[in-house]
Amino acid sequence: MQPDARLAIHGGPRAVSVPYDERWRSVHASDVDAIAGHAMRDVTTLSKGDGAIADFERRFAQVTGTRHALAMNSGTASLHSAYFAAGVSPGSEVIVPSYTFFASAAPILQCGATAVFCDVDRRTLTADPADVERRITSRTRAICVVHMWGNPAPLDRFTQLAQRYGVALIEDCSHAHGASYLGRPVGGWGDIGCFSLQGAKAVSGGEAGIAVTDEPELFDRMLLLGHYGRLKKGQAKDTFDTDHLSLGLKYRPHLYAVLLAQGSLSRLDELNRRRRHNYAILTEELDGCRAVQPIPTTPGAVRGGFLEFILRYDPEHVDGLRRDAFIAAAKAEGVPIARERYAAVGRRARLLHESPVFASQHPYALRDGRPPTAGPREQGPLPVTEALRGTLMTLPAFTEVSERFVRQCARALRKVAEAAGDATRPERVGEEVHT
Repeated sequence: MQPDARLAIHGGPRAVSVPYDERWRSVHASDVDAIAGHAMRDVTTLSKGDGAIADFERRFAQVTGTRHALAMNSGTASLHSAYFAAGVSPGSEVIVPSYTFFASAAPILQCGATAVFCDVDRRTLTADPADVERRITSRTRAICVVHMWGNPAPLDRFTQLAQRYGVALIEDCSHAHGASYLGRPVGGWGDIGCFSLQGAKAVSGGEAGIAVTDEPELFDRMLLLGHYGRLKKGQAKDTFDTDHLSLGLKYRPHLYAVLLAQGSLSRLDELNRRRRHNYAILTEELDGCRAVQPIPTTPGAVRGGFLEFILRYDPEHVDGLRRDAFIAAAKAEGVPIARERYAAVGRRARLLHESPVFASQHPYALRDGRPPTAGPREQGPLPVTEALRGTLMTLPAFTEVSERFVRQCARALRKVAEAAGDATRPERVGEEVHT
């Protein structure tokens, strides 16, 4: 008897028979013990950046191959501090991809500067160096490259651009803990590297962030913005004499968040080994499937962190079946798949450069429901970024799951793609699943 090849959404058997059981845990008992040890000594904060915070910063600098690291309360705070340290100010511009989490760009507005959005490379989803160069002007103060989904941008080209035009290079490494490019860790290529240590990030303190740099004066400038308590003895170059006062922001992290992050940093190599292995399995199983493909790694790079596994969906190879219909059919097969979220923000599914916050380039333009005013200047089209709508899907970053489960998920995606692309089948997915 032939096996039942019907899709599960049409009553056939599920292709994924193994339950999704992610056994990897960000928090271990030893991390909790470290917190309890400090709590029993009634220690809840280290305002001068000493003790466990200094230990964590030293270890993180070693991982990224840099001289200085500064722990903060979020990745957003690290980006704001980096832009401030690089001299981003009213009248200046920072070039940043539109395809990224909004916090890559929002701190630019906090500095009173303009976010100039660039396009991305279609294959890797990282900033396109040629498009970035076209957008550099006399007002450009910095370029922010984002290592999207743990995939490093071509950093040799961006460092050359930054040097040629005399601008700062900021790396947003929030998805890319432990990634490298041409054998060098991400975060250490640019003037400042910024990492989120939030939530499901590969290194996580629950809510925290960290910035790394080789330049002592840049480190001191970041202290000046948000680290009252560390200016007296914590400066790397004694750049500022402020009577030890900062500029009023409070970006230091909670001690207990740093203790959690210390624990997960010690497990980063194992996490990356597992995620790289599972991503390679997914890529192998989907080889030749033109409808669904994992995002390829930038040549010369080694991925790290990942955050999620992103897939590109091409409806042309499934007879025009819409992405949401494909997702519904794949979910019925047992695949934990969903829409990717950065290419369609908010209820109107806009990209960053289309959102009122950035279209106006000024937060006060949002008051009273008024439509945003035009930006400071016409920035030009972003054809690759705009074509991402409806073409990306996401899987969890499979870490400690069985190889059989990963292979079954990939084969289920291929099964749906083949069934949806077969116009001769009477039960074509597109005829029954609509969004």
